[in-house]
Amino acid sequence: MGADGGLSPVTGVAGDPVPAPAPACGLAALARLDALLGRGVAAARVAYGVDAAADAFRGLYVSTQQAERALDGAPGRPLVTGREPVRPGWAAIVADDPGWAWLREHHSLTDLDLDVVLLALGPEVDRRYERLYGYLQDDVNRRRPTVDLALDLLTGTVQERLAARGAFGTAAPLLAERLIRLVPDPRAVAPPLLAHVIVPDEQIVDALLGRPAGLDRRLTGACRLTTPHDAEETPETALAEDDLRALRRAVGAAWGARPLRLHLRGPEGSGQGAVAAMLAATVGGPLLELDLAALPADDTAPEIVALAVRAAALHGALLHVRDVPAVRTPEHRATRAALAEQLARHRGVVLLSGAQPWAPLGREPLGVLEMPCAPDDARSRRGVWVRTLHRHGVPVAADVLDALADRFVLGPARIDDAVRTALTAAHWRAAAAGAATRAAPTSGELFAAARRQTGEALAALARRVDLVHGWSDLVLPDDSTAALHEMCSRVAHRPRVLSDWGFGRALSHGKGISALFHGPPGTGKTTAAAVIARELGLDLFAIDLAGVVDKYIGETEKNLERLFTAAEESNAILLFDEADALFGKRSDVRDSHDRYANIEISYLLQRMEQYEGLTILATNLRQHLDDAFTRRLQFVVEFPFPDEAERARIWEVCFPPGVPRDPGIDLPRLARDYRLAGGNIRNIVLGAAFLAAADDTPVTMAHLLAATRREHQKMGRLMPASSSVAASSVAPADPDGR
Repeated sequence: MGADGGLSPVTGVAGDPVPAPAPACGLAALARLDALLGRGVAAARVAYGVDAAADAFRGLYVSTQQAERALDGAPGRPLVTGREPVRPGWAAIVADDPGWAWLREHHSLTDLDLDVVLLALGPEVDRRYERLYGYLQDDVNRRRPTVDLALDLLTGTVQERLAARGAFGTAAPLLAERLIRLVPDPRAVAPPLLAHVIVPDEQIVDALLGRPAGLDRRLTGACRLTTPHDAEETPETALAEDDLRALRRAVGAAWGARPLRLHLRGPEGSGQGAVAAMLAATVGGPLLELDLAALPADDTAPEIVALAVRAAALHGALLHVRDVPAVRTPEHRATRAALAEQLARHRGVVLLSGAQPWAPLGREPLGVLEMPCAPDDARSRRGVWVRTLHRHGVPVAADVLDALADRFVLGPARIDDAVRTALTAAHWRAAAAGAATRAAPTSGELFAAARRQTGEALAALARRVDLVHGWSDLVLPDDSTAALHEMCSRVAHRPRVLSDWGFGRALSHGKGISALFHGPPGTGKTTAAAVIARELGLDLFAIDLAGVVDKYIGETEKNLERLFTAAEESNAILLFDEADALFGKRSDVRDSHDRYANIEISYLLQRMEQYEGLTILATNLRQHLDDAFTRRLQFVVEFPFPDEAERARIWEVCFPPGVPRDPGIDLPRLARDYRLAGGNIRNIVLGAAFLAAADDTPVTMAHLLAATRREHQKMGRLMPASSSVAASSVAPADPDGR
């Protein structure tokens, strides 16, 4: 142990950085390189002849004498023969040079491996080595060492030379751990291994020539290196105080002594970054964060992962790997394998984080312990809301707090951002009203700010519905309206029933709420879903099931999985429109396609039950849904075709308050004469408004009848005979006489 309680530099354990070099750092290693090259130059003088150095075109052609000398030599014989030891030896070098000591210990390198790295390092230190390499390789254009030169200088017999080729195998440390690269000669076609040039990795060059001040340039897009200092600050997270104290002790005990891998589970904004910063400050080391979601979408991603893990060891940093689910998809298989391999080799403390429960990355045993870092129930989230609002000095009623905690599954960072956003909205509202004092956010501003924290991923897969309708815009039978109110009430009182009263522990199919809206087109199913979303302060996303269903087996489930995975982080209401595209008589199985359709339906039912929010299925054909399906729904709401009285109410509510109307408009007559759904009536009123605007007059009966005729044409239907005559008598003249 060192004087400060840390490990000595020679251990190479991540958690203790490569110490800053002394002024003479590297001189002993370079002395060894000079000795190796001195022996090689002496041997080359004999092998190439005394006139070789004076030949200005040497290496650019092959003379007859050179060909004869090549035939005289034994195949595979090294340039330097014999077993004379080279001084200084590696034992003496690593004792005085912490960079080489770290390299040897961290990567378990042999003396031969170290000599190969040393040969590759030479031109990075002094360009005179380029001239020496050109001479030794009998080619002035070869200014970096090749595998052939390394074997010539570092082995003494043919047998040793052949055995040493293993050091350049893909599973050997030099290549497997990316210490060097083998670059083929660009002038050759399919060059052999011996003709490959040895190039040291930039990160290794920095480590051997002096401790790097910052990150490798290849890591700047996906990594960040910081030095947290406040070890006493308690991060806002779902972890209890006792768990945080235990976490500090566990990391402190493992730091510099043994590997430790922890998974902090929770969505983005759950405080994992704050926990990582606290632990880095606790052990007094830097923090290196690797964001897997920021990796480039090409074959360089595995290399960046390897470089990041090694950078953590080089800097003695606590490693935080963020967004692990980003590499769990099939297209990231190589990156996932590289991450598992590098973590298995890394001997320091690693924190992993992601929204999904931990699952093994590959075959390597990692021993990852999972810790929930997000408030996973409404009660925990309520506590975070209370503390955050108090910190910002925002008073909020208890019922609003309950609703925010239950309806929005947000982590501490997202909750803090939502409160800040609501405060900004309140200040803007006060400034617009000319108020001189600061205003507290309203419940609506808090709900709007909370909604903005989620939904980005789902918005790419579904359509966000504008919430412009209220209860007064719905014209439905009393029983259907009552069912909609019951749905809102169930969402509002879910914490009490499921948590406080214990019903949640008895539910085997999940805690979500599912409903079926059925009725003819245009009867208000989407409008009703929007009214519910507005009442609850939640977003509404509409998904067209016809676009989700795929003819290829297995693709429908993948599409649904993507939707529900994105929805889990959105806290939104999901409206599956055109549900009859998927649901038929499930018991009516005629062929394999029908049988597979049943599998798709079962999968959707399973995901709906697992979803914690509200899901609504909308269909025009109730008879296409069998009883086995409807039994698993909490609500079935009918949207019947409106009768005459309901149509009269729909005509009335479709007119906004500011629309100028002619007193002669007879809405009861329109309701009586035209059997139209609410969606058609809304189109007619809007069309009549445009006709009136074009005439620069209030909306008249003539405008409404003309728009009604257009709506019938669009539907491919004829106007009723008595009214079409009236419509033609009042409709604007068609310039073509039609």
